[in-house]
Amino acid sequence: MVFKRCPNCGGPLQRFRALDAGEKAHVRKEKRAFPPEAYIRCTRPGCRRYQRRFAWDDGGDFPDE
Repeated sequence: MVFKRCPNCGGPLQRFRALDAGEKAHVRKEKRAFPPEAYIRCTRPGCRRYQRRFAWDDGGDFPDE
């Protein structure tokens, strides 16, 4: 796990984790320039943000569950 800036959460740095298989499938459809392994997900409860590991401005939100 790593701590990164999350545009959805604001405030202090948030904890991010690697994507699971279902999340990777979603990112594969949405982001074609980089492999899904380049993306991480915010772990704050209620946050659906994913972003590239080294570029917080390249990301998006997972759909509501």
